[in-house]
Amino acid sequence: MKEYQLHISDEPHCQDLESLGSIWGAIMKGVISKDDIIGADIVIHWRDIVGTEMSMYCNPLKTKVNRHTGERTLHVEVPAGGYALEIQHKSSYILDKVNAYVGYRAIHALKVNQNINLRPRQPLEPEIIPQPQVSEQDEKYLSELTAEIKDEKLKKILINIGKNVISTNRE
Repeated sequence: MKEYQLHISDEPHCQDLESLGSIWGAIMKGVISKDDIIGADIVIHWRDIVGTEMSMYCNPLKTKVNRHTGERTLHVEVPAGGYALEIQHKSSYILDKVNAYVGYRAIHALKVNQNINLRPRQPLEPEIIPQPQVSEQDEKYLSELTAEIKDEKLKKILINIGKNVISTNRE
């Protein structure tokens, strides 16, 4: 790995301090290579790319470029067991989703690594939002306003919006 030298100012008023902007490039070149930027973007946005369900048991590890062919392989980690088989079956789907996210065919292959210490994550519990409380008179008023609406779903949504408006105006 290349070593990058950081220049510390010779000026006495700086007292051996450099601005972060002047050394940022050297720091980042030592931490992340040009090819890894795509891999870092995939790791950061993994849940958005493959969906919540698949991200609960499948984690991206890294991308690796073959020096001879220039093709990039995405390495993913799954718990031991049947998860690896499922990811293998969905590999073309995952590759399509990742390449669509990146905007071009950046990833050419998928390599699945099983980890016996990895456990699938539990789905997030949906947040329970309390319903606003309104008086019977307000409910009757909202029902009269929405009486001519034939679509029941729309009527229910509008009544809930009305309840929220009424309850927040009272606070």
